[in-house]
Amino acid sequence: MCGRVNVSDNEGVRILLESLGMTTWPTREPRFNIAPTQTLDVVSLDDELRLVPMSWGVSMNLPGKKGMVTRRIQNSRDDKVWSSRMWKPMIENGRVLVPVNGFYEWKRENRKLVSAFYMTPAKGSAMFLAGICKPATDDADKPEVSVITTTANEPMSEVHDRMPVLLLSGNEAMAWLQESDRESLDGLMKPASNDALVFTEVSHYVNKSSNEGPQCIAPVEEEPGQTNDLFPD
Repeated sequence: MCGRVNVSDNEGVRILLESLGMTTWPTREPRFNIAPTQTLDVVSLDDELRLVPMSWGVSMNLPGKKGMVTRRIQNSRDDKVWSSRMWKPMIENGRVLVPVNGFYEWKRENRKLVSAFYMTPAKGSAMFLAGICKPATDDADKPEVSVITTTANEPMSEVHDRMPVLLLSGNEAMAWLQESDRESLDGLMKPASNDALVFTEVSHYVNKSSNEGPQCIAPVEEEPGQTNDLFPD
């Protein structure tokens, strides 16, 4: 799963984009706690690589207690993208890269949240998440993007059973954008190596999506018997 991301280090993202030959990364206001429905800068390939603002979460009409309701789905599963009538056109024609400095995940025990973690790349200060997008239906709207998740690797499985698909080299990132056959794309949708990420336990401050700033990624101050029972909103 991937429910929050950090895009606060402009220089780190600029260096990441340079690895693909891109020369422009607008100086953005640091965002330490980006949540679904908010805007992400996404790398798309048409005739050339370009940055496209997209709304995080693809709109879906789902049955509710009082009829059909529209929900925003921020993640799509690697084992469902080819079989779903909704996701298949996006995996075939709407693959994009989501540059981030890191992402958050929450560990639960007996359905109770006990700790929050911030994951960053072991090499470099930014990384690409594999995404798929849905075109805007109206000129006033943004395209919508979903982050693809896969089975967790060994260290990630201690926190959650799913993790984002990470594209940690320029070759992997460009292959995600350029390849068209299913076998090649399936080969990219795999758990990252066990040494790909650095895990930092952070405080419950990040749980609230309106909280911002460096405090979101500050390591938690460990205290004997300390637990965190706040759920992310």
